[in-house]
Amino acid sequence: MALPDTLVARLIETVKTHDLTGRFAMLGRQTWVGSRRGASAKLLSKALEEHLPGVTEDQLHNADDAYSEALFHQLGFSQVDSIDYSDFEKASIVCDLSQKLPKELEAQFDVIYDGGTCEHIFDLPTAYKNIDKALKPGGVLIGQSPCNNWINHGFYQICPEMIFGYWQNARGYEVLDVLLQPLRPALANQTARVSDPTQTGRRPRVQGELPAGAPLIIHYVVRKPLTPKRAKRAYQTDYVQRWND
Repeated sequence: MALPDTLVARLIETVKTHDLTGRFAMLGRQTWVGSRRGASAKLLSKALEEHLPGVTEDQLHNADDAYSEALFHQLGFSQVDSIDYSDFEKASIVCDLSQKLPKELEAQFDVIYDGGTCEHIFDLPTAYKNIDKALKPGGVLIGQSPCNNWINHGFYQICPEMIFGYWQNARGYEVLDVLLQPLRPALANQTARVSDPTQTGRRPRVQGELPAGAPLIIHYVVRKPLTPKRAKRAYQTDYVQRWND
C-alpha cells in the first residue's frame, strides 16, 4: 500500500478537521509516495500550510525506510501501529483480518485507517466486523479504497452504498464524509460528493462531475457510536425504502 500526495492531503484534512488523536492503526504498512506534480502536489502543500504549519514533506515519512509512521506521529497520534497478514513489511501487529480477531485487539484503537487493504480480503464482511471490534466506542474508521475503474486490483471495489448500507444502517456509525477522488495528479481537484440515501430514499447519486474513465478512490470517514447497538443485516438502502413503502 502506498500514500500519494492526493490521499495524504485528505488524511491531514480529515484528522485535523475532526480533531482525531490517540492510538492509530493502519491496515497494511503504508509506504510513502509523496508529492508528484500539478494539482495533487498543490493539494498537499495547501494541507500542510493550513493544518501542519512549519512541517515539511521530508518530515512525513520515516527517514530510514520510507514508511509512513512519521506522518501519523506528526498528526498527533500517541501510538502508531500497522496490522498485516504477514510480517513481510515488518508490521507491528500480525493478524489475519479474515479470521476471528484476537481478544487483545478488541476496543484498542481510536482511529483505524484502511488505505487499500480490505478490497484484497475475500471475506470482506469478517474484515469489517473485525474493524468494528478493534475500534473503541466513538472511534473513527478512515477509508481510502478503490471505487471505480480498478479492474483486477483486488477482489472488490468499494462503493458509496457500502458506507451507508453497511456502516451507517447496519452498524449504526455516523457518516462524517464521503468523497470520490480521482487518483491521477492532474485530476486531483475534480472530486464529487454523493447524496445520502437514508435521506433521499434512493441510491447514492454523484453530486458533481467526475472525469470519465479515471480510476476513482472513495474517501470516507465514519464514527462508531459511543454505545454500540447490536448490528443489523445490511441491505441496500433504496430497497429498504421500497419494502417499507
